[in-house]
Amino acid sequence: MTEDEKLIFNIRRKRRGAFEKLIEKYTAYVSTVVYNVCGSSATKEDIEEIVSDTFVSLWLNAENFNSHKGNLRTYLGTIARNLATDMLRTIHTTNTELDENIASAQTELYAQIEQNEERETMIRLIRELGEPDSEIFIRYYYYDEKISYISSNMNLNINTVKTKLARGRRHLKDIWERRNGNE
Repeated sequence: MTEDEKLIFNIRRKRRGAFEKLIEKYTAYVSTVVYNVCGSSATKEDIEEIVSDTFVSLWLNAENFNSHKGNLRTYLGTIARNLATDMLRTIHTTNTELDENIASAQTELYAQIEQNEERETMIRLIRELGEPDSEIFIRYYYYDEKISYISSNMNLNINTVKTKLARGRRHLKDIWERRNGNE
């Protein structure tokens, strides 16, 4: 039995020591996932709250974890990403309501238009990777599908999927940096 399997076993039995080990082992990872989703849109306190909520969610729903569908690290990352995304939606909704009453809303509108243009450019660049690379990228980054799921559905070796993702990231980063003059 792996260390993570032991942790889940003990968490399902609501053993506090297991919960503390889980937090100790995965806090840095979960914090990174949350920060990568929220960036500067969230305060330090918001990020800490999402990290805490991630662990509490696992504690309360440990029975739902299935090691055949993925590992504990991935499961925690998914919970953290979903909670962070929900929090961003809340912030966005609140900001939108406030911005309607603020004269500087026009500046934010321009920033949003620019962000949408950048998103569209990135999607175009991903499509230019060609098949099956672009499909792998879209499945992994936009639909949050697991590498093993992509691999089995596309009849590709797991290592092939990982390699295509890594090469695609490097390629897109190079193009993006050249486009924005960051070489």
